[in-house]
Amino acid sequence: MTAADLILHGARLLTLEPLKDERPRVGPAAGDVRAVMDGFVAVRDGAIVATGHGSAHETVERVDGAIDIDVEGRVVMPGFVDPHTHLCYAGERWEEFASRRSGADYLAVLAAGGGIHATVRATRDATDDQLLTLLMRRIGDAAELGTTTIEVKSGYGLEPGEELRQLRLLARAKADAPIDVAVTYLAAHALPTPYTDDRKRFIREATKAVATVVEESLAEAVDAFVEKGVFDVEDVRPLFTAAKKAGLAVTMHADQLNDVGASVFAARTHARSADHVAHASAEGIRALARAEVPAVLLPGSAFFVGYPPPDARRFISARVPVALASDHNPGTSPLEGMPTAIALGVTLCGLTPHEAIVAATINAAHALGRGSRVGALVPGRRADIVVLDTDDERELAYRMGAPLIAEVYSSGRRVA
Repeated sequence: MTAADLILHGARLLTLEPLKDERPRVGPAAGDVRAVMDGFVAVRDGAIVATGHGSAHETVERVDGAIDIDVEGRVVMPGFVDPHTHLCYAGERWEEFASRRSGADYLAVLAAGGGIHATVRATRDATDDQLLTLLMRRIGDAAELGTTTIEVKSGYGLEPGEELRQLRLLARAKADAPIDVAVTYLAAHALPTPYTDDRKRFIREATKAVATVVEESLAEAVDAFVEKGVFDVEDVRPLFTAAKKAGLAVTMHADQLNDVGASVFAARTHARSADHVAHASAEGIRALARAEVPAVLLPGSAFFVGYPPPDARRFISARVPVALASDHNPGTSPLEGMPTAIALGVTLCGLTPHEAIVAATINAAHALGRGSRVGALVPGRRADIVVLDTDDERELAYRMGAPLIAEVYSSGRRVA
């Protein structure tokens, strides 16, 4: 007989059961969210051991001290997976936000020493303890809003030594966080001042740091901002080659503000994901589809910066796996939580509510290389579960900003 230490029953249960081939959902399947009425999920030692419906939950043995909750028709679904954030920073950029709202161009702000550079200065000036406190608070805030797996990048050190400092802090945060943290080395975010006249030397130094990243197990992926006026495909090619050779995944900020061929490059390098992609060409979209590289849409960035948001219909119709992320960062997306990302994915990008839920759970898990471990409520997977304070999951998109997160469980432990 199956035994459990946590049982949630009487639910509108969204299992997001994986496809037979364990691939991300594309095309018509991208919005396939089937609800099990009067459903239940049973957990033991942090893993899901059974799901079903009706009175079948009564056959599951409750161990001593088991938590047994009738959720009374509310939605029970997988915890959100946020596959793109920049949580490791100090300082805010209110002045820049106001300036951009008055018409300043983002790349012009960056060229004038603002943007990323302003956050770099504040982050470098913060002590390790201050940064770690800010980082843990932000991870906790994400958990309160239903996120149970979150990617966090370095990137506000720019120079390799400062990036390694951030990655070591992220390793400490990962060890203590209440949810799963996937760490990414954002090796090429912007060109630091000491390397202004020698871009190739910077890439060489950033690439050399990959060996330390691997030796100390500091990250699982390497990222770069491939964009006009920042880094181009040829700049980052040696960095990504070294990362893949060292056993790390690669991902990239691709075609956010201009089509620079980054989506095509992401497909050819078999990147873990291509993120932003608001200006991906038709060729780039076809290439992502052929390579089955997930496109991570970041509607918060488009909303706050004011550029045209990515058109999700282009990716869905081409059968590209689509994921959503918050892109939380202080300059271009101070977005709090995946429920808002889901709502913006619908209202700005053209996803249906159910496509947005798939994009924030199982497809987002694939975008982090975790598609067989999280993102669905099926036996054997980690028990990352969200209970919504509603009986209709579409309310996540419909009532943007509403307090719909009732309970959050990470590996079967209640964290919010």
